[in-house]
Amino acid sequence: MKTVIAEKSLPRKSVTKSNDLVQAAYKLTLNEQRLLLAAIAQIDPRKPMPRPISITAPDFSEQYGIPIKQAYEALKEATSALYERDIKTFDGRFKSRFRWVDRVDYLDGGGETKLYFTVHVQPYLVHLNKSFTTYELKRIADLSSTHSIRLFELLQQFKSTGFYTVSVVDFRELLELGPSYERYSNLKLKVIDPAIAELKEKSGLLIELKTEKKGRSIERLIFKFRDDDQMKLNFASPVDNTRNP
Repeated sequence: MKTVIAEKSLPRKSVTKSNDLVQAAYKLTLNEQRLLLAAIAQIDPRKPMPRPISITAPDFSEQYGIPIKQAYEALKEATSALYERDIKTFDGRFKSRFRWVDRVDYLDGGGETKLYFTVHVQPYLVHLNKSFTTYELKRIADLSSTHSIRLFELLQQFKSTGFYTVSVVDFRELLELGPSYERYSNLKLKVIDPAIAELKEKSGLLIELKTEKKGRSIERLIFKFRDDDQMKLNFASPVDNTRNP
């Protein structure tokens, strides 16, 4: 049974990213995603990038509601793997590829990680004044699928309208699914439907999926979404979840 942590023990932390970073293509494991988001939640997007950013196993355990021993193991593994991970962007002309971090430090046996974001990532996280998305870290803290986290972030860009439209091809590229789930029926069964169900249960997001066809094939995905009023109070924040000037 999962341990329930008292709400008052968890400080409010917000994740803020440029929409260009939200729309970038990358692939991370669940713990790598959690580590990144825990680090980003410590950044004030109005100020210079802090270097390094420290995450401890006790904080990781508390934030994500996992046993402390598991937190130590997850933090060590995710730190090592994250050093090799990269991001892919496309500005309409150039396809770019760069790493999240250029240095990681892990205190072996001490359960502490220090991350140094690359200069290429920093513009997507600090000094943001337009086209960015903000949400509370606790909205995704209980999610057990990286696909669910990615879908949540993609949708939050369009919270003001409650609609997100994307081609199947682009959706697969954003999640870097490679050759997996090439058939739409498998993509829906293994990726989209589980993510929608988990977001409803754990993040209070109600999602309706519609599709558009080209010939006999599904070409576009249309997500209509809104916050579940019954869970809204649980995630209430004095700060707007999404700001897209």
